[in-house]
Amino acid sequence: MRKNRVLIPILAVILLCVLLLLYIKSKGSDPLQFQSAQAARRDIKVTVNTNGIVDPVNRSEIYAPIDGRVLLIHKQEGSEIAEGQPLIQLASEPIRTALAEAKAALLSAKHQARPVMNGPSKEEIAEADAAINELKMQLEQVKKDLQVEESLLTKGATTRSAVENLQKQRDLLQLRLDNAAKKKSDLLQRYSPEEKELEQGKIDELAKQVVSIEKQLQMESIISPANGLIYSLQVRSGAYVTRGQLLAQIYQPGKIMLRAYVDEPDLGRIKKGQSVQLKWDGMPDRQWNGVVEKPAEQVVALNNRSVGYVLCSVDGNPKELIPNLNIKIEITTELKKDVLVVPRIAVFRRDGTSAVLLPEGERTVTKSVVTGLVTSDEVEILSGIKAGDSVITNPEEVKK
Repeated sequence: MRKNRVLIPILAVILLCVLLLLYIKSKGSDPLQFQSAQAARRDIKVTVNTNGIVDPVNRSEIYAPIDGRVLLIHKQEGSEIAEGQPLIQLASEPIRTALAEAKAALLSAKHQARPVMNGPSKEEIAEADAAINELKMQLEQVKKDLQVEESLLTKGATTRSAVENLQKQRDLLQLRLDNAAKKKSDLLQRYSPEEKELEQGKIDELAKQVVSIEKQLQMESIISPANGLIYSLQVRSGAYVTRGQLLAQIYQPGKIMLRAYVDEPDLGRIKKGQSVQLKWDGMPDRQWNGVVEKPAEQVVALNNRSVGYVLCSVDGNPKELIPNLNIKIEITTELKKDVLVVPRIAVFRRDGTSAVLLPEGERTVTKSVVTGLVTSDEVEILSGIKAGDSVITNPEEVKK
């Protein structure tokens, strides 16, 4: 009984060792596990994959023409607007104050210039005329009296002193009449042409200021410069804006272009006319096509990247692609049609040349190949194998 207890553990250990040896032998006899794919003819393309943003083609930007407070916004962001329709109403107190002051200054200048421009008042002229007429009447009467006295003197009916006295009165009245006429003439010619021109110049200058300020006041009403959709509205009612501040942006739906952010190492491969494919996460089942219109002209910093802005057109004027959308972009830099390709993982380097492994039963054959275009997934084969040949896609594991 005690002897059986000793044999049982020994037999268990022996059995375990036998099973382990059988397992190791069976594993060693398994044939190599080949993973393969067939060389096939199809199109191959080299692409640059990046991102970009949608830009309007004909963007109208509206800036504040004057300083003022936003009194009213007639249209909201996302609304359509026609050319000439009011968009924003401003209220500019400084301009209104300046206009009131300019009008007051113009009125004062006109009042001050009136005597210069229009000459003496009617009252002054009437007074001068009355004095002249009175003197004329007195002179006529003295002349008549003088004739009578001179006639009487010839008849001895009066004295010479009486005649001489009337002659003195006549001469005195004539002198006073001449002075009155000169006074009226001086009154009418009180201001020279140069003085009138100076006063008129002051009035004209102030009038121009009034017109200029009135034009500025008309700028309180901001109208749309074009038909389109308001895709960006930068202000709210009640906000204070300064001259030159961006207020709104308008574009025509569908009239868009694409600004692709291409990393610096890829810029040399970008050429005008290359095809572009676009995708947007908001519509994952859709794809849009376009063309490179303008390669990048400079490199700029974008977050932690150095990129060039590549401008691309988009076919079909898609209205669903609105400004500032972030887009996934694929630019085809090279394309070959109907060429022989194999998976990229099937190609390896041997003695400085490209090669593939071909399965032959339970062993493999190495074939040298000449390659062409290389993408992230496939390699173009120019010579070395033919369409339909199977190539091993795990050559590194098989070679081990």
